[in-house]
Amino acid sequence: MSFFSAIRVALAALLVNKGRSTLTSLGIVIGISAVIALVSAGDGARILLDERLDTVGKNLIIVRAGARTQQGVVTDFTPLTHEDADVIEKDVGPLLLAVAKLQLHQAGAQAGGHVWKTSFVGCTPELAKVRKWTLVTGEFFRDEDVKRMATVCLIGQTVRKKLFPDMPNPVGQKLRTGNINLTILGVLSEKGKSPLGADQDDQVFMPLSTMEQYITGNKNLVMILTAPKSDSVGDRARAEITRVLREQHRLKPGDENFDVQSVREMAQLATVITKTLHVLIAVIASISLVVGGIGIMNIMLVSVTERTREIGIRMAVGATPADVLIQFLIEAIVLALVGGIIGITLGIAAALGMAKLIGWPPVISPSIILLTFGVAGGVGVFFGYYPALKASRLDPIDALRYE
Repeated sequence: MSFFSAIRVALAALLVNKGRSTLTSLGIVIGISAVIALVSAGDGARILLDERLDTVGKNLIIVRAGARTQQGVVTDFTPLTHEDADVIEKDVGPLLLAVAKLQLHQAGAQAGGHVWKTSFVGCTPELAKVRKWTLVTGEFFRDEDVKRMATVCLIGQTVRKKLFPDMPNPVGQKLRTGNINLTILGVLSEKGKSPLGADQDDQVFMPLSTMEQYITGNKNLVMILTAPKSDSVGDRARAEITRVLREQHRLKPGDENFDVQSVREMAQLATVITKTLHVLIAVIASISLVVGGIGIMNIMLVSVTERTREIGIRMAVGATPADVLIQFLIEAIVLALVGGIIGITLGIAAALGMAKLIGWPPVISPSIILLTFGVAGGVGVFFGYYPALKASRLDPIDALRYE
């Protein structure tokens, strides 16, 4: 019997019991669809997080006031100072792009009859270099503006839409907060949400000295931002910053009253989570595929019993044990591959549906599809071999006598 004839006979045998064949393939369908849908979900979530980390800056190193536990609880709050930033720039400067000082303040902003509560960020011009920001229009304030405490600012896209909804370019306009009027120097390009969900465009940036003089009334820093000159020195830069600040605050190792974190750690965490998710998916899929494989073995054993007389007739007219083995093995493989095709289709549909519902990019990996299809065929071979072998070893005389 030729290979294509064997396939035709196998399909005909499976179509005789459509319902039974469909139920038998169900385990394969569930396993394959789960793999594709969940792998797509994990990859989509990782890509979305990577995109959001890119808007923050993957190489960004954040120095915050106060020591923090692993749960993020502040245990020893000691404000950062200008001197802390200066010593970082002096001692670690060769490893860093720049060092930016920051103060933060929540307040209402008014312009053109519109009012909007937003975040005011007092900073130095180095922030633009550290964060690699670009402007839609205008320019960033300069060191001279910081020195003379200039009442100028830059605004994010959300602030522009809320305060100047009919003005795409509000450069030169006034924005009032508290008792001061700030002249808008520029509008930052859109950055979207941070990994923690905060709107990075809902901010107003002003010279640090201006905020200290007119708004907060103190010179304590909330955080210091910096970034290494290259990825290769990132860990070293972070370690050096920790060492320098520990010496500056006269602290012993482990007694830090500050916190130094790298955004890259969040990216590495995302990779670890994705790998863990893939392992869990493999376990879930393996269970489903084993169940599906056992179902295939069971139905093929039943089929061998039901078709014993047919097997005897085939052998009587010249079919060899190898022909019988191949025929039943092909039936098992076809059963598994049909389940694989249905599972792939449902998995892709589920992946696209989840991506649209949750809002992350749909990621369908061709390698995963090929791998799952190959696994489905392997399950058919593995679990179908024993029933096929049993069929091929039937004695023709006994098979013909079977009722």
